[in-house]
Amino acid sequence: MKPSVLSNSFAPRRYGELEKVTDRVYLFRNITNSSFVVGARGVAVIDTQVNAPSAAELLRFVRSVTDKPVIYVVNTHYHWDHTNGNAIFKAEGAEIVSSKLTCEFMVRRAPRQKEFLAGRGFELGRDPLLPETTFEGERLLDLGDLSLRLFFAGRAETDDATAVHVPAENVLMSGDTVMTGSFPIFGQPVWDEGLQGDRQWIETIQNLMALGPSCVLPGHGPLAREAEIDKLIRIEEFFIAEVGTRVKKGLSLEEILSEVEAKLPDWIRAIPVVWGTPRYAILRVWRGLTRKPGDAGEGWQRDKPSAIPGAEASRLERAVAGKETPGDYLEMASEAKEGGDAGLRLSILKKSTELFPGSPEALIAYAEALVEESRAQDSVLEKGDFFQEARAAWDKALGLRPDHAGALLGKGRYLVMMAYRGGDDPRTGMMLLEKVVQLVSAGRLRAEAEFYLGMGRRRLGEETEAKDKFRKALGYDPAFAPARLALDS
Repeated sequence: MKPSVLSNSFAPRRYGELEKVTDRVYLFRNITNSSFVVGARGVAVIDTQVNAPSAAELLRFVRSVTDKPVIYVVNTHYHWDHTNGNAIFKAEGAEIVSSKLTCEFMVRRAPRQKEFLAGRGFELGRDPLLPETTFEGERLLDLGDLSLRLFFAGRAETDDATAVHVPAENVLMSGDTVMTGSFPIFGQPVWDEGLQGDRQWIETIQNLMALGPSCVLPGHGPLAREAEIDKLIRIEEFFIAEVGTRVKKGLSLEEILSEVEAKLPDWIRAIPVVWGTPRYAILRVWRGLTRKPGDAGEGWQRDKPSAIPGAEASRLERAVAGKETPGDYLEMASEAKEGGDAGLRLSILKKSTELFPGSPEALIAYAEALVEESRAQDSVLEKGDFFQEARAAWDKALGLRPDHAGALLGKGRYLVMMAYRGGDDPRTGMMLLEKVVQLVSAGRLRAEAEFYLGMGRRRLGEETEAKDKFRKALGYDPAFAPARLALDS
């Protein structure tokens, strides 16, 4: 679920909502779902959120329901967005529990997972605190008047999927074995797990549903009942069949992507995209069906076509013929933007960074264009192609001139707004913006720095300070509309 926005894109946000499922079971819906169960002895929390601030928000919701101690935390699988808040609950005295395989994966797979997520634009902070108690097969957690049965669910989005069954309440927590509300992500692109082209994930879901729960609390999205479960299975069956048929015909990956994407039925196209996409599903199944023993590397990320649009080499060559300065390239890129040609615009700007590697202005212009064009992408992970390239450009510019106000503003603004949208800590970005304030005394650049410092304050819940910054921004540039929107919200 996306955070609630009260009136506009710069308004204060509410990060997460609490849903009462039964008298003793609650679902906390945020970017990632968590849940908790209240028993006579205390509370068990299942999955601890995407970052420490979101975990602290989850803890506040727990405290709004009960003052009983949090005695257990359960990690359903090793992914960062379900384990990053472990330390918050350990500080409350909770015992962190996971399967032995989950704990092993949290260590062994951390470097590759972090590299991938950093490349998608996420600020990860410290590694999640590891579970102190592990099990194999299944384990019971006693809350006094009810028990939680933790058990290996089977292979699904990950190979370590744990489910949590609460028989007394007739509910099941699935982790990412079940996802609802948007197009599922069928496995991280850097590992060979997830939707492999066989029916293992489907069988895992069916085995869970054989327990007869009244509802499933999914890893992402709203509560799942029969209709939502059937839809998830139907999605998986569609891609297994469509990709499998074409792999058997010997089609190339490019041909498979082209054919399947062109023939997606309306019911697939109507599913909202937040993380996963139909293209990711095609790539995941293709990799599962074509992987051979001894293949170098894991996953399909290296096979994924970039989401960044580009222009054909001959067209780019014609567009920049006779251009000799960075300013010439910026002018041509501006014309391409006015013509609605994102591919040509980005290709021109990228070419300028190659021809004029000592120009911070060329690098900054490319980074700004990448962020702007990323808005055409719905998937957070596809936006990462743009963000990774933009961050590299800002870093190169700052390497050339550490005090370049434009580069500091661009990277600082990006980090603050990522934190604002994702409920994370904005202070790294705010430090860069403070440098802009020290370097620039007036004008639009100073207005933007003040404004985005205000957005950082808003993320931290410091509304008085935030509005002071918005007013300062308008003082430096009365026409800066975002500051007016933020101030009026």
